[in-house]
Amino acid sequence: MGVNNQQLNLEKELREYFTERKGVLIIALLVMLATTIPYLVGFSMEGESWRFSGFLIGAQDGNSYIAKMLSGASGNWLFRSPYSAEPQRGVLAFLPYLVLGKLTAPPAQHDQLVAIYHGFRFIAGVMVVFSCYDFLGLFTKKSKLRLWGTLLAVIGGGLGWVLVAFQQKGFLGSIPLDFISPESFGFLALLGFPHLAAARALLLWGLKSYLTRKNGWVAGAFWLGMGLFQPMFILIAWVIISLHTLVLLILERFRPADPANIQQASRQMVKISFEAVLVSSPLVIYTAYMFLTDLYLKGWSAQNILPSPHWAHYLIAYGLVLPFSVAGIYQRWRSQQRDYLLLAVWLAAFPLLVYAPVTTQRRLAEGIWVALIAGMLGYFSRQETFPQIAKWITALILPSSFFLLVGVSARALKPAEPAFLPMKQVNAYLSLADQAAPGALVLSDFTTGNSLPAWAPVRVVLGHGPESVNLDYWQEEADTWLGENNVLDPCLNWFEQIGMDFLFWGPDERNRWDYDPAGKFCLREMYNSGDYQIYLYNDPPRSMETAHE
Repeated sequence: MGVNNQQLNLEKELREYFTERKGVLIIALLVMLATTIPYLVGFSMEGESWRFSGFLIGAQDGNSYIAKMLSGASGNWLFRSPYSAEPQRGVLAFLPYLVLGKLTAPPAQHDQLVAIYHGFRFIAGVMVVFSCYDFLGLFTKKSKLRLWGTLLAVIGGGLGWVLVAFQQKGFLGSIPLDFISPESFGFLALLGFPHLAAARALLLWGLKSYLTRKNGWVAGAFWLGMGLFQPMFILIAWVIISLHTLVLLILERFRPADPANIQQASRQMVKISFEAVLVSSPLVIYTAYMFLTDLYLKGWSAQNILPSPHWAHYLIAYGLVLPFSVAGIYQRWRSQQRDYLLLAVWLAAFPLLVYAPVTTQRRLAEGIWVALIAGMLGYFSRQETFPQIAKWITALILPSSFFLLVGVSARALKPAEPAFLPMKQVNAYLSLADQAAPGALVLSDFTTGNSLPAWAPVRVVLGHGPESVNLDYWQEEADTWLGENNVLDPCLNWFEQIGMDFLFWGPDERNRWDYDPAGKFCLREMYNSGDYQIYLYNDPPRSMETAHE
């Protein structure tokens, strides 16, 4: 009987939740439909000459996500990058992509992988819209203002479009954040990076649970789940709640109130924070241990460089909203609305986060745009009507997302690399997929190596900036052995040393290397379409597991 009552209560709460958020659902579906149309156009442009990769922005990273899904489809549960010839133990990372890949199988597997990827992107985007609405509900109860804030949080951007309009794309050595950092705003993640979008949703829901001051277990569970998509974001949550708890304890100590109540509030906040950190800590501890002890992961981390740009870029990105946000946080704090303290400490910690001594500084901007919007809502929430200045703010922070959408749409209408691949190249990839053992090592040029593992479950020596560990060394080795000045045939020992199973030879390889694989004693031609050849090294192909022994 008790179980049935709990089930009925849960169903009632869910009905009430979605009934109240019908408008939010409509916004979410419309936004995600707008981000999906360019990809549908891309697929419609396929023909006899071109195949659509499935990506209109960040094609190199997009190919790597499909490659991870294909690795999962091949039976892997631990992540081993297909973009490296280095030994790998495997690590619990990118699990959502590995799991999603298991839903696919030949034939037409690449199309299935891309379709599931964009389905994931669509669902993650809907999650972000709902989480923004829920989080902003802590700072205003006015539904229209809350919907407006949600729209700005998911499709708003900074003033980087002004730099682009004045032909200052490289201002102070960086492209504006609106166009390169899915963490700094919202729309870019919805357009192409579903794991970051899902992580943001879980970050916000966790913060909302934390601020309700009921317990920290729920918040910690949200952040533990977030760690499966992006473990680094857990550190952001920890910094925010630690500073929030610390400042709250200090303020409580200096307030003239009953000492017993002060002590009770202090214990409660410490308890909630401890619970949240405790539950979300396993993935952080595991990830830290692996990156500190695994040679491959150390190399990956050293090459995964995402520095924050000059501080002026952050001012350009957030300068329009920042004054209203600071004013709103101050006003509401003066009105005894304690939740605004979390926004205050988040804004104060932001410069320390994005300029922390780590290689992926830009990642630590995650969620700050939503915090700024929440503070700004506090400024406008006292006004009875929608103020004129809010309309001007809306008009000024939407163009960046509009330009992004127009840009990817234009790219979809004109088939060209890297968003599209020549059909002959894809046919060569598919032939290799049919004949190579999963995890076989293929030598190719970097450009070929990036897209190849998205179509065939193989490893490549060169192909991805961060994941091709010791990239400079391997590129120099390939250039030396296959270059015009080399007097030794790589057949004599180099192919054997690197554990090569196949040599892929196409236009990119011919343009880079002065080498003719035809007729070499160690290579047997197994595919030839005129522009593309694939050669089998005379040893039998080795699986990934054998190559690691």
